[in-house]
Amino acid sequence: MNLNIYTLLKKVTIGLTLVYIGLVFSQATSPDAGSSDCECGEPVNVWYKVSSNEEEYGKIVQLDMSEGKSFSDDMYIYIIVKDVANGDNIVVAFPNGGDWVAETVDPFLNELEKEFKNLEDYLKSQPSKEIEKNY
Repeated sequence: MNLNIYTLLKKVTIGLTLVYIGLVFSQATSPDAGSSDCECGEPVNVWYKVSSNEEEYGKIVQLDMSEGKSFSDDMYIYIIVKDVANGDNIVVAFPNGGDWVAETVDPFLNELEKEFKNLEDYLKSQPSKEIEKNY
């Protein structure tokens, strides 16, 4: 009986391996294998950005990242891509070299950051105190 279980396990393993190989080859040879859209119709090469344009400030913009141009100067790296909705060219600029931090525009987050800074300064200004545990 022990031999029958191992034989059955071997046959099931070989069968599952063949099914897996079949699935892999069917995906690789499917007609849409090279397209940029998944089966659900959603574009794959799309980035989302919050607009900083004065007329559309705060609106979510979809950027088509499947093609575009890029260049740089001493200060910035520029990426030019198209807006998915209307086809307009969108320029995204990043500082060229060095560390950078985006400024927060949310007043709540700015106030929270100030509170943490105040707490940190307060704790640094206080002399160390030993904490004893009572068992």
